[in-house]
Amino acid sequence: MKFISRLLCGIVLSAVMMSAVMAAEAKVVSSMSTLSYTYIEIIRDGKSFWLASDLINLKPGDQIRFEEGFMMLNFRSNDLERTFPNMTFIEKVAVIPEK
Repeated sequence: MKFISRLLCGIVLSAVMMSAVMAAEAKVVSSMSTLSYTYIEIIRDGKSFWLASDLINLKPGDQIRFEEGFMMLNFRSNDLERTFPNMTFIEKVAVIPEK
């Protein structure tokens, strides 16, 4: 029983780690910055998602690339005095140049 439990934990951890390194692309809907972070609203599969990253200057319509990160539900930003339905914390965002 202990072996099966450890095996399942290992499988789940592997899946989480793989999703954390997969690169994604999205179009910026909106963004707002505080002293420490930039909060970025994107649309994926017709749903709105929020990303939190180091400070970056973005505008609506920018196409960005980022690596998947850690998601929190009902994240409260005290700086913005706002609760976001979801927030994914990512390390880096790169703007994809227009062609």
